[in-house]
Amino acid sequence: MKNIQLLDCTLRDGGYITKWQFKDNVIANITDELINANIDYIEIGYLNNKGQSKDSTQFQSIDQVIPYLPKQRKNSMIIAMADVLQFRPEDLTPYSGQSIEAIRVVFYKHQISDAFLLGKAVKNAGYKLFMQPMVTIDYSVKEYTALVARLADIEPHGLSIVDSFGYMMKEDVRQYFAILDNYLPPKTMIGFHSHNNMNMAFITAQDIFDYTTERTLVIDSSLYGIGRGAGNLHTELIAHYYNTLLGKKYDLSRILSLIGKYILPIQNEKTWGYSPYLLITGLYHCHPNFACYLLEEYPDISIEDFENYIKAIPYEMRTKCKKEYVLGLWNHLHNG
Repeated sequence: MKNIQLLDCTLRDGGYITKWQFKDNVIANITDELINANIDYIEIGYLNNKGQSKDSTQFQSIDQVIPYLPKQRKNSMIIAMADVLQFRPEDLTPYSGQSIEAIRVVFYKHQISDAFLLGKAVKNAGYKLFMQPMVTIDYSVKEYTALVARLADIEPHGLSIVDSFGYMMKEDVRQYFAILDNYLPPKTMIGFHSHNNMNMAFITAQDIFDYTTERTLVIDSSLYGIGRGAGNLHTELIAHYYNTLLGKKYDLSRILSLIGKYILPIQNEKTWGYSPYLLITGLYHCHPNFACYLLEEYPDISIEDFENYIKAIPYEMRTKCKKEYVLGLWNHLHNG
């Protein structure tokens, strides 16, 4: 039987929508119900030494997570993400068995050295290590092969292909998967984290079920796809697909109940999901925040004007997205 598992990142990736503001009881309830729904991995939030003290999924310390966790975790593993700029080796406390069990180190291409330092420290502190090199498609095959060969030396528990900007096709994912499968230790799991700019998240995730490998494969998703911009693969969809294809494992009723109770009320005030503007960022291989930041200030921009704007972004700037640059370029093009 294929060994495919699901990782729900609602409380972390959904934080881009809520500014990581979730009531304490909501954090605890979502975590508990995802455990009861048999979700394999639950990413409870960000480790950030400048995080909030309560009602937030940005945690100042590892111990701060403890009050949100039930005594019985069944078969679920609780993990947290650590950005190399927000949480450093000296911020780690040794694994105690009371808080998170694993840490996912996320990093950009120019942060590889820092990622290795943090990754090694995570393992030395007793946690399972997941590595998350963002914008996978930004690496050439040669660059990615070299990165994976280096990562193999520290034997991470898992390493993910990350479609940060939502434009990877099935063929792209398969190409990078082949590198991972060839170079990583046999016990290292391979993950896939997608975004939905081109409405491809569910399609690429379904393709993973056809892979031939002895490895455990982990697919990221979030409740109702909550996440920045176009959002993520929907937990309810991929859980149902798994149940249909491989036998019932995930409790879809509990998952749907969480969506109705906690996620739909957020959608009444915030926006995420597929849109033609985010499709355009995907088509031109741009950071989705070019759409998010610009539409916050100028919500009436036409599709035609937005596409022309995206075309004008220098290629080397398309993956670098600061709000000042986004608005400055628009004003330069239209007022200059």
